[in-house]
Amino acid sequence: MEISTELENAINEQIGIEFAASYAYLSMAAYFERNAFDGFSKWMHLQSEEEHMHAMKF
Repeated sequence: MEISTELENAINEQIGIEFAASYAYLSMAAYFERNAFDGFSKWMHLQSEEEHMHAMKF
């Protein structure tokens, strides 16, 4: 199946957004872990994994 360049660009942009969100959550997880907020860190890790999976589904 061939998709239009416009659709391809939109998909690639969304993948980038999902990965950026994943890295942002991972950064926050590291901050919380470093500052002894283990519960927040764990939750941010889970959010990071979820965003990563969104990107990988594309």
